[in-house]
Amino acid sequence: MPEKTFVLGLGASKSGTTWIQTYLHRAEGVDMGRLGEYQVWDALHLPENSRYRIARPGLVQRLEAALAVRVGLPVKGPVFRYGLQQNPARYFEYFQHRLAQPGIRVTGDISPGYAGLPVSVLQMIDSTFATRGIAVKPLFVMRDPIERAWSIVKMRRRKGRSGGDGDTSAESDFREAVRAGFGVSYETSLRNIDAAFGPGRAYLGLFETMFTPEAVQRLSDFAGIHSNPAASRQRVNDSGDRSGVAPALARDVFDTFAADYAYCLARFPEARTAWPHAHLSG
Repeated sequence: MPEKTFVLGLGASKSGTTWIQTYLHRAEGVDMGRLGEYQVWDALHLPENSRYRIARPGLVQRLEAALAVRVGLPVKGPVFRYGLQQNPARYFEYFQHRLAQPGIRVTGDISPGYAGLPVSVLQMIDSTFATRGIAVKPLFVMRDPIERAWSIVKMRRRKGRSGGDGDTSAESDFREAVRAGFGVSYETSLRNIDAAFGPGRAYLGLFETMFTPEAVQRLSDFAGIHSNPAASRQRVNDSGDRSGVAPALARDVFDTFAADYAYCLARFPEARTAWPHAHLSG
């Protein structure tokens, strides 16, 4: 029988995770479930992501949330997510049900917030699925650190939560965000993935080289699905604003990201040509 697979997308945010989730979900033999991002484990284990915890709904909604896992009751997304967060065993049960459907052999959760999960939580997810006969395949995609940070700030500005007073420039908001920090580093995520799953088990890729037929083939082989090279030309969750960081601004903030550049360029030499600001590392 084909292996039953759970793709555990660990990030990074603004690095093509929505495209990956959409690509997998559209493939034959795949059912990624009802949510784009489940946001269960980061909400429960990372204080900085506690904002993803769903407030306690009413009694009827809680009962619906419990039934939704077993019988597919069409409850609203927040109620459904609440049910998983309150009883994490339902998380494993839910995805096992996805894989029990005829013809379905791949499912998964692509939640960028999982990039900060500690080794113990990653190992727990892996071992719990293993007891159910499901193989976990971890996935992590990286984007040029400065460009990723710039993309995060642009998203915050579009959503009106940049932290500025509404009249600040994008550059000003970016500088302030860089001072505040962008959470876990690539190095920390990669070291945790290695420690939890062992070297060579995870899909590790670069956002900048992801949208090619060859990269789509590699992702498809990893997930165990048929490749659709045409998908490399399909945009998902595209805001239309593809402006990059100005060279002078990138130089000004580089020191904040220098450690991540150094670690990633040593481990992934191809990033030196793929990442727009890699040359600043010398």
